Amino acid sequence: MAKSFNWPSLNCGTSLIPNQRLSTTRMIAVASFCFCASRVGLGAQTVQTGSIPLPTTVAAPVTGTIIIDGKLDESAWAKATPITDFRQQQPQEGAQPTQRTEMRVLYDERALYIGARMYDSLGARGIRAPLARRDQLLDANGNNGSFNSLTTDKLIVILDPYHNHIDQAWFEINPAGVRGDQFNGDPSWDPIWQAATQVDSLGWTAELRIPYSQLRFSRDSLQSWGMQIWRYTDRLNEQDMWSFRRKSEAGGAMYFGSLNGLVIGQQPHQLEILPYLESREQYKFAPPGDPYHSSSYGRMSAGADMKYLLTSSLALDATVNPDFGQVEVDPATIIGEAAVFRGRK
Repeated sequence: MAKSFNWPSLNCGTSLIPNQRLSTTRMIAVASFCFCASRVGLGAQTVQTGSIPLPTTVAAPVTGTIIIDGKLDESAWAKATPITDFRQQQPQEGAQPTQRTEMRVLYDERALYIGARMYDSLGARGIRAPLARRDQLLDANGNNGSFNSLTTDKLIVILDPYHNHIDQAWFEINPAGVRGDQFNGDPSWDPIWQAATQVDSLGWTAELRIPYSQLRFSRDSLQSWGMQIWRYTDRLNEQDMWSFRRKSEAGGAMYFGSLNGLVIGQQPHQLEILPYLESREQYKFAPPGDPYHSSSYGRMSAGADMKYLLTSSLALDATVNPDFGQVEVDPATIIGEAAVFRGRK
């Protein structure tokens, strides 16, 4: 038989059971309930919102042809509304940027276009842009270039095409044309996209073309995407952001601004093929008349990686005769929208 005793009061914000005799079992159950309720209350208190309303911008349709050369001399750029309202996250949190930034967004039936002017008070002399390999300048743990201690000026555009407040498709470029990309923190994601930069007396400029085939988004004809923009000025240790949040506040795709006005039609069933050809030759001494060995040996093999875009939200990836000798550190050159690997490690 359970032992009972007088429990004068149990207060979990209000007096739930005043002066009532409780069994040990019932007391434990009520105490557990109060503990869980207190944890829920504490959890709710940790949810933080942004310190300012989330910004919005509208993309403009492309008129004419955009050449990705970093010059921003096409008339279409002048018709887009510039994004200029940035704020520092470091070193002076919440302050106005010391260097002005203007970014514009265009779109057509096949791609999204980004054009940006990064002004610098010292002109070309103020630019810091080391040459590096693709993805080598990506942030790690929030530190610019901490993978290899290289720091740089750069422009970062992060997209949430589904606007589900989860996805982060990251594209970045520095003044030397070094590109980086990652998806939800995974740097092995290497989409096919174009970018070019120019350095001049006013600072530097960048043009990006991001094909829809590299992204996944809804089938709505009129779309709204999440977007965040960063501009790093290395010599000042300054990081400016468009959709501002403080370091003490929650961040991520939940607090991105909105890119509105995208009118995207049905996408074609696009097929991308990345072929490879391997040749192997071997020469070694073999005794004359040896029926099992020869002094030379040759072999060739071929294969391909394929991506077939079934819908705007579904893609099929396949490999024919995988090239297991290809590793991520093999140097590569992007020509248009095809990767050409050269050399082996």
